[in-house]
Amino acid sequence: MTVTPPRSRLVEFIATSVLVMVSVLLTLAVGEVGIRMAGFQPVFDVYSKPSLFWIHDELLGWSHQPNSQATYVGPRPWPIEYETSISINSIGLRGPEIPPRQPDELRVLVLGDSVVAGFEVARQDTFVYRLGRLLERRLNRPVTAINAGVRGYGTDQSYLYYRERGHVLEPDIVILIHSYNDPRNNITLHRMRRPFGKAAFALREDGTLEMVGHPVPVYPACSAWVLAPNFQRVRRDDAKMRLACRLQMKFADHSALFTFLALRIRQNPELLKRLYRLGAPPTDLLGDGRESRFRLTVELFHRLQQAVTGHGSRFAVLISDWDLEEFDIEEMRARGIQTSQLSSAALEGVGPLSIQFKHDSHYNEAGHELMAELLERIVLDMIANVPPA
Repeated sequence: MTVTPPRSRLVEFIATSVLVMVSVLLTLAVGEVGIRMAGFQPVFDVYSKPSLFWIHDELLGWSHQPNSQATYVGPRPWPIEYETSISINSIGLRGPEIPPRQPDELRVLVLGDSVVAGFEVARQDTFVYRLGRLLERRLNRPVTAINAGVRGYGTDQSYLYYRERGHVLEPDIVILIHSYNDPRNNITLHRMRRPFGKAAFALREDGTLEMVGHPVPVYPACSAWVLAPNFQRVRRDDAKMRLACRLQMKFADHSALFTFLALRIRQNPELLKRLYRLGAPPTDLLGDGRESRFRLTVELFHRLQQAVTGHGSRFAVLISDWDLEEFDIEEMRARGIQTSQLSSAALEGVGPLSIQFKHDSHYNEAGHELMAELLERIVLDMIANVPPA
């Protein structure tokens, strides 16, 4: 019997492995060419990146690039539902330049994230713009409604924006639109695949807030950093997540074949769930941390209200009733935080798919119209005892 020397077996294994790798690469290359010939394109050649318009901001992590324009296309990787022309003014806000105040003008500044920015619809269809027009007709006086929403922002970034910049716009009323993911954003320092990180506030035992991660460092794109429940800065990714991230950024984001496969995977919810679990962060690293996140968020509400009222303006935070139960409302009332409720009762007879895009949870034109009407009532209540400017 002939025995193959160990060295020969090693050479044979290496040769076989190389052949397999070459075969896989050739198969992928042929598939890529074929898919492109069939009309498919890499995902970000078709859709807009989530970070469209973002530039690094030493204070906020990121903000809109001033004096920029682009078309926002999405939702990826579904069939396109919106292609919206977006303009950013010279101070980094969506919309035209803000003119000097008029003698009898009412100014409303709306803070928040992508829900407020409303890139999915034209500016004249956003609830911020509609709110201004509704109030003008109702009050018979000039009204400027300013859209300060930035995609991805948490309560902390909205607070910092108002404290350092927004107040110079001299708003009479400031409204923060709370989103369900804000408490988690408030403890996030960097999210996987995002180009920029941010600072976050640590809530200390004596009630003080301490900024962590400021000045904001340059984070590796394939990393995730958060504040743990004790508000210590910790890294939350692992080797498996980093590898998946690098593969996606190097291959998937630039591959028409991936776009084709992503469309097919989206049609298989069970497979999609399994793939998401593969990239999920370790469940035992941080625990739930819910209580600390919401305590921090309430403290940020309070600090924002103090900053707004300190400038002689009125403040309210709008929270949907399905999120409101997560907060200690009695504590918020005791601290004087004015909370307005976005009631699901107001949506009775209005199915969620009729106010949102089919494959995107953001409001469509009908959703923005409804939000504008709800906000109009809130603002009218707020100005009932405010003398004209």
